[in-house]
Amino acid sequence: MNEPTKSRDVSALIALVNAMIEYWKEIARRNFFKAHPQADPIEFEQHWPKALANFLLAETIRVTKSLSKLSENRNN
Repeated sequence: MNEPTKSRDVSALIALVNAMIEYWKEIARRNFFKAHPQADPIEFEQHWPKALANFLLAETIRVTKSLSKLSENRNN
């Protein structure tokens, strides 16, 4: 019988998610200041929650599409 795979430590998963969010925030910050070079950093922080929601939505869609392709391949 196969041994179940050990789950990752919750704190390690939280750290990974936080690192991904910081990466996305830097991308969003860079793009924001390219589009609005005279903007105040506080203005970016006000827009950041919406940008994060957009990143999460895009990532959810990407993963969903990848999983659906995997399940299609499995059924063939």
